[in-house]
Amino acid sequence: VKKISKKARGGHWLAEPEGAIAILEAVRAAVPAEIPCTVKLRRSFDDTPEMAANFERILEATYAMGYAWATVHARTVEQKYMGPSRWDLLRDIVRRHPDKPIFGSGDVWDVHDIFRMIGYTGVSGVSVARGCIGNPWIFRQARQMMLGEAPAAPTVAEQREVLREHFRLAVAVSGEGLASKTMRKFGIRFAAHHPRAEEVRLRMIGIACLADWEAVLGEFYGDN
Repeated sequence: VKKISKKARGGHWLAEPEGAIAILEAVRAAVPAEIPCTVKLRRSFDDTPEMAANFERILEATYAMGYAWATVHARTVEQKYMGPSRWDLLRDIVRRHPDKPIFGSGDVWDVHDIFRMIGYTGVSGVSVARGCIGNPWIFRQARQMMLGEAPAAPTVAEQREVLREHFRLAVAVSGEGLASKTMRKFGIRFAAHHPRAEEVRLRMIGIACLADWEAVLGEFYGDN
């Protein structure tokens, strides 16, 4: 993300391995040894051989310091969120480091993607990022599938309770005005689970206050 890279944060450090390793060392030194540390990084800054070598250097240093695992997002920093997540290259990383726990991330949008990524790449685990926005049930569904059960869609009542709690917490952190604005995008994502998804989505766009939010819940999510 441009605003992160410009401030020498996040993915910027994949282009400066010495700095990245120094940060990792400082974090590991500051955290008590009994507390595991993990790191998330993109597969490279860009697709040049130089940057691929930088990634490998940082990844090797991470495990040498005793980090528990690394989560690798299968896009480059330069890609931002454009284009596909390269699961094939993530698979190559896993194969180059068979003795290291590596988690995968990128283009995991539903519970089935979690298991597709594991099956295709061989990662030890999956980190769900944007795919859980508006869909916190993805984690429950993953546990169900691990037990051989069919993933259960959230009921309207479950959706209502989560929507109400999410807004309450947003107000507690940001106040009603800002929360009302930021919660629109979350409401739009949650709407996808509703039987009348398009109607709910359009109503969420117009949210301006807590009363509007509760009105949508009352009309579409009922308390019965």
